Amino acid sequence: MLEGVRVLDLTQYLSGPACTLLMAGLGADVIKVEPGPRGDAARILPVVKGDHSSYFVQQNRGKRSICIDMNQPAGHELIAALAAECDVLVENYGHGVLEKRGLGPDALRAANPGLIYASISTFGRTGSKAHLPGFDLIAQAYAGSAALTGERDGAPLGSGAPMGDVSAGMMAFGAISAALYGRVTTGEGQFIDVSMVESIFNMHPFAVQGPSMTEGKARLKRTGRHFGAVPPAGTFMGPDGWLAIHVLAGQWSRLCEAAASIDLAGMERFQTPQGRGDNRIELLEVLEAWMQTFPSNDELIAHLESHRVPVAPVIDPADAHLDDWYVERGAVTEVHDPHLGSIRVPGFPIHSSGVPRRQVEPLAPELGADNGDVLSELLGYSPTQIDDLAQAGIIRSAS
Repeated sequence: MLEGVRVLDLTQYLSGPACTLLMAGLGADVIKVEPGPRGDAARILPVVKGDHSSYFVQQNRGKRSICIDMNQPAGHELIAALAAECDVLVENYGHGVLEKRGLGPDALRAANPGLIYASISTFGRTGSKAHLPGFDLIAQAYAGSAALTGERDGAPLGSGAPMGDVSAGMMAFGAISAALYGRVTTGEGQFIDVSMVESIFNMHPFAVQGPSMTEGKARLKRTGRHFGAVPPAGTFMGPDGWLAIHVLAGQWSRLCEAAASIDLAGMERFQTPQGRGDNRIELLEVLEAWMQTFPSNDELIAHLESHRVPVAPVIDPADAHLDDWYVERGAVTEVHDPHLGSIRVPGFPIHSSGVPRRQVEPLAPELGADNGDVLSELLGYSPTQIDDLAQAGIIRSAS
C-alpha cells in the first residue's frame, strides 16, 4: 500500500518508531537516521544481550539504518540532502533540537515542497509548554487519563500500556497517510504537529462534554476495578482467575438469562439502569458469588459467551502466545534475530486485503548497516565518498 513512499525516520524510543513501524509494515522504505556514535537510545533498553536490544528489535523491524554524527555541520548537511529525496520525515526530538541544526520543517520544506514533515512531542510544537520535556506518563497525567484511573480513594495511576507514545504514533501515521493522499492533487507537503497529550485527551468520550453539559455535576471520578457509570462493568474474580464483563442496557437481559440459576431477573432492584447504579456494590457481590459456582474460568466464560454476554479473561501479555485467538490473528508473532534468537513480539495490527499476512517477520537493522546503500541510492555517492565520510566520523556503523 505504501510501496514507493520513502520515509526519513529521525525518531527514537517509542512514539516515533511506533508510527514508522506501521509505515514499514505497509511497504514504505523507512530509512532510520540514528545519531552517532551509538544510535537510537532504544538500543540499550531491556532486554539487552551483548550489544543488542529486543526492545529495539520490536519497534524497528523492517527499517534501514544510517548512522550520522548530528553534532557536526557535515552531518546536518547530509541529513538535509537525504530529506530532499524523501516523501516523509518523522521526528520526535526535543524542542528546537533539529531547528538549531538547520533541519526544522521550514528549512527542509523550502528545499523540498512536497515533503510531509511530521513532528511528535509531549505538548506539541506550539503553546506555552512546547519547550518542556516529557514522556508518556507526563502526557497521561496532563491529558486527564491518570486522574480517572485507580481506586476511588487512592492515588491517580498511569495505565499499564504506554498510551501517549503509541496513540501519538498512530495519530501521526493517520495524518501522514491523509497528507500523502492530499499531495496527489496539490503536489504540496504538510507540516504535521502531533502531541501525546492531545492524542490521549481525544480518547475521553464523556469526561469533557459531560461536565460541560451538567454544570460540573456529571464529573467522572476514579472507580477502581469497576466502571461506575454503567454497572456491571469491570473486572471480577472468577473460580481461578480474573475476567472482565461489560454489560450495558442492551445486554442486561442476556446476563439475566445466563444467571437464571440465581434468578437475577427476579431481583427487582437491579432491573433498571438507575437501580443497578444505586445498588452497584450489591450487584457486583451477587455476580461475583455466582461466578464462584462454576468449576473454572474457562467454563464460566464459555457459559457467558453462549449467552452473548461481553466477557474476556484478563490476559497477561507475556502469556498471549498461549491463547488461540492471538495465534489465529497473528497478533503475537516471532522475530528470529541473528543475535538474540527467537523473540516474541506483537504482530502487525493492520489486516488488509492489499497486504498479505507476513510469513516471516523482517529483522531490525544493525546500526549504520545501510549507510552505503542509502547514500548511493539517494545521493549518488561513490564508494570513495562514502569511505571518506566514514573516515571523518560523519557516518558510523556497528562494525
